[in-house]
Amino acid sequence: MPSLFLTGKPRIGKSTIIRKLVKYLQATYPETISTHGFYTSEVSDGPNKFRIGFDIITIDGQKGVLSRKKDYWTGSPFDNNAPRVGGYIVNLKEFERLAIPSITVHHNNEEEKFEKKKLDVIIIDEVGKMECFSNEFNEIVRNLVLKNNNVNNKSNDDIYVIGTVAMKHDGLAEEIRNKAGFGKISKEKILDKGNF
Repeated sequence: MPSLFLTGKPRIGKSTIIRKLVKYLQATYPETISTHGFYTSEVSDGPNKFRIGFDIITIDGQKGVLSRKKDYWTGSPFDNNAPRVGGYIVNLKEFERLAIPSITVHHNNEEEKFEKKKLDVIIIDEVGKMECFSNEFNEIVRNLVLKNNNVNNKSNDDIYVIGTVAMKHDGLAEEIRNKAGFGKISKEKILDKGNF
């Protein structure tokens, strides 16, 4: 399966590039490309933009809490056994509720007979420590990116994956980084060339 993953230090613009790419694909190729998946967005508070957590936002616009610092947790009480990354509590149930369906593309074969076949592009932002607490997420991403299985009722060759991957996290992130050679390209090269 063709895939492209960006990696780099936090806050250098990986998610910004992904969001710009999604807008570009949707605006330029609405008849031939169907985008699915999710991205994460930093949530900050106060005049100094103190980071308090991350949200997950699906390509179709659903939004939920991925993580929060304890003092900023809202909604249902968090589980004391909930996974944590640094000072952040990970909302695994909310992540799985939104992420799993967004990266699982289903097609109705009857509908496909009558409409032009679109290329599926799945966006995964990101494969990092918080997201990898989900075993189901790990399994789906492995099948999409690392194996030659049929997934989502389609051949892997019919699905493209574009995403971001943590620079230092091991496990699935390391497997993706080691899958193929990585080339270096600066975000300035991408954003300043008028490509998006």
